[in-house]
Amino acid sequence: MDRLNQLASSCYSPTKSKPTGKNGKSTIKFIAPNDERHVEPITLTVAHFLDAYSKGKWNLSNVPCPPCYTDQRLFQSPECYNESSRLRLVEQYSRLPHWKERPVFKKIVSKIRKELGINGVSISTVESTRTIIKFEHLLDMSDIPRIASIDSHTILSQGYFLLLDASKDWRTMQNPFITGVPHIKFYLGVPILTKSGAAIGALSIFDSIVKKDFAIEKIKILQGFAKEIIKVLDTPIEQVKSENGKATLNEEIDGIKNLTLKIGRATSKGEQMTIFEKDGSGGPYTQNHSFRFSRYNRNDRNHLKQNQLLLEKLMNAGTLKNSATALSRYISTTYEVDFVYILEIRIAELYQIKKEYFPSKEKQVDSEKFKHASKLVRGDKSANDYITRIIGVHGCNYTNLSFESDIHYNAFTSEFGIFYHSNRETALYNEGIIMPFFRHNSKIVRKHRIKSANSVNEDGNIDVFLRSGGYLIGCFNECSKNEAFSANKISSMFECAGILRKIYISN
Repeated sequence: MDRLNQLASSCYSPTKSKPTGKNGKSTIKFIAPNDERHVEPITLTVAHFLDAYSKGKWNLSNVPCPPCYTDQRLFQSPECYNESSRLRLVEQYSRLPHWKERPVFKKIVSKIRKELGINGVSISTVESTRTIIKFEHLLDMSDIPRIASIDSHTILSQGYFLLLDASKDWRTMQNPFITGVPHIKFYLGVPILTKSGAAIGALSIFDSIVKKDFAIEKIKILQGFAKEIIKVLDTPIEQVKSENGKATLNEEIDGIKNLTLKIGRATSKGEQMTIFEKDGSGGPYTQNHSFRFSRYNRNDRNHLKQNQLLLEKLMNAGTLKNSATALSRYISTTYEVDFVYILEIRIAELYQIKKEYFPSKEKQVDSEKFKHASKLVRGDKSANDYITRIIGVHGCNYTNLSFESDIHYNAFTSEFGIFYHSNRETALYNEGIIMPFFRHNSKIVRKHRIKSANSVNEDGNIDVFLRSGGYLIGCFNECSKNEAFSANKISSMFECAGILRKIYISN
């Protein structure tokens, strides 16, 4: 739980914001003033956990089972946070003729087995519903349903995904490839990354024997082979053919001779599995890797169908604004909420930093990659600027409502959002939730131009703004209702907002 909270937490600390009016006109506050309301954080839900899990920002090798996840069936990894753009690249790379140059990839597989001392190897691409096995050794299958693919976790994990004993990990202990053939216990996968950083698939090694540890040096070796694979795929096919060529006829003949001496001659042909017996005996059989996964997701079918219908509804809306309004109406109707809205927020917070810590020739830097972030000192709060804008709404005529920046700022900078409750009779709504469902990458921006005389203060500091922003969903009721905002309902509402994000915002 602590680990996941660390992964999902934002880098901001709440501060009191400036109250903002609306063109100087009198407005009605739809919530109670700050001193007459009770606000508490929303705890982790399943949808929030899956959202954090899908972002690809953290290594997922040792994620404990969160208290919110009580389902003991096979854990299906979520889609990548930017799944639509990732799938476009998967399709592009999957069609490359490079995959037909089998000796190139077989050579890579052979090197991996030799250098890492493990026979089980797989090179795959992860599609929307299936993991396609391009090349393998000891896996003996061409595709795997994504619901059971361990590679689908690898593409979400930063750097690598390591399971020393997959039969003990809560995410894979019910996986049919762990409980049955090929009885995987040890697994190590590294994502195959494009130049843009998108994970199109995984390079993995596995074994039926549990390992106590695995050296980081060996992980780096596997990462090096993954880079070699993408390098081959990014090289013009003519050059790949020229540099590597195909295996010579002599090599193939020698290989067949050696194989025959080792395992005997084939006793059957055709679509059935071929049996090799040195004495010539034996009969054909068909290998059974046709797993059935209906029992793992039987209870989720209605849920998936519902999400698909909502996805189509929002896509047909055509624009972000129309879609946000349609989503607000859907949530209000489905979950019996009086007032629902989608709100955009933009934040600029003043900080100061020593001149030598900020790149001299840069106007702005990515805050997540800024190595001197700890040197930032919060500036004058009165200079902070918080702007909100309604995107979609249902259940109320919001034109006369005052959407306070402070509570939305506090909700946006919280981990998962906030609960709101008030007994004040004059407040339009007495209970509700506000949850962020998308955050832009924050930037640290110089307040003044680089060559401006005012860019450096007398104390040697420069003024910078931490600019951030994103989208929130607010759901409110006029009075308290039993189970109106239960953990399951909050999770479902957040998941619905995630569909809007996937269609119109993050891609």
